[in-house]
Amino acid sequence: MAKVLANGQITIVDLNDGKAVQCFTQASRGQTQIFTPDTDVYAPSYTTSAPNVITARVYVTGSSTDQASTAACTNWKWTVDGAAATPVQGKSYQLNIVSNIAKNGSVKNIEWACTYTDPETQATTECRGYLTISLAKSGGALQTVQIETPDGNTFDSTNSSKPLRAVAKFFRGNVQDTTLTSMTWEVLNISAGTWSAVAAGNVTTSGGVSTLNVNANDVLNFQTFRCTVKDGTDTANAIITFFDASDPYVVYIKSPSGDKIVNGAQSTELFAQVWKDGQVVEDGMAVKADSTHACKFQYKWTKYNSNGVATNWAGTTSPVNASTKPYVTVSAADVSVRGTFTCEVSKI
Repeated sequence: MAKVLANGQITIVDLNDGKAVQCFTQASRGQTQIFTPDTDVYAPSYTTSAPNVITARVYVTGSSTDQASTAACTNWKWTVDGAAATPVQGKSYQLNIVSNIAKNGSVKNIEWACTYTDPETQATTECRGYLTISLAKSGGALQTVQIETPDGNTFDSTNSSKPLRAVAKFFRGNVQDTTLTSMTWEVLNISAGTWSAVAAGNVTTSGGVSTLNVNANDVLNFQTFRCTVKDGTDTANAIITFFDASDPYVVYIKSPSGDKIVNGAQSTELFAQVWKDGQVVEDGMAVKADSTHACKFQYKWTKYNSNGVATNWAGTTSPVNASTKPYVTVSAADVSVRGTFTCEVSKI
């Protein structure tokens, strides 16, 4: 099956081109702590070993640079369980969690906020992020899978050329089992809601530690992975989600004849323009003008009505236009009040 590279969208009548701001929060040591009352031991312990480093990330449309560490993000505020917390000195976008969850508690709630100011328009956006670290209490037999992301879980301009790691460990109570050799990784098919095995070459397992290497090409916007451990008849698993803010491919949709159907008697053409690393790699208008051009990608056009419901193209029985070209004609019959049209780009 062809791998989807990017999606583009246009709304006839009104196309909103405002910048979108996305916020992510990542934890270097995962989002679960195990506490065993019998031995009074935490795993992992933030007081006796490394802290759990919480990192805020802020991305805006059209840029794969994390804005959280730039001067565009100001007025940082952090809270832990509702109380103000002090970020890492010189790194307002990071917070070190150095205390364990209370023994009689269950969670540690972390919240951050900042103001993003667009350098071009000076428009401001209030950004917020949340993260909950949960406590699992064990009497000695609790089986838990913990997943850490030592390299982070977000691809951007600084790391899109190298894999990020998801490191899974299996615990019995607060003790890591280093004898396991069978730890299974799966990837979620988001559209179908099913899981399938990841490529064997992307996983290494040794000494009870299983490492999944995830590349930017494995993630379109976001992708969820699951690690499962079977111990006899018992099964334990954990999931982790990776995000791609690097935008290796971007699709713009143009309508040179305008975005309005007048008096129900006109049609308009939509052209897809595919960009990569700041350069156009295929242009729908150029493709149509050159009958000898061999397309580099496959294009799937989908139509949605004014209520956002996928509806059939005029004269067809499908909301998906079967054309593989980077352009499509929208007739008057395809638009009632307004219509939204998406273009999905895949490798051939």
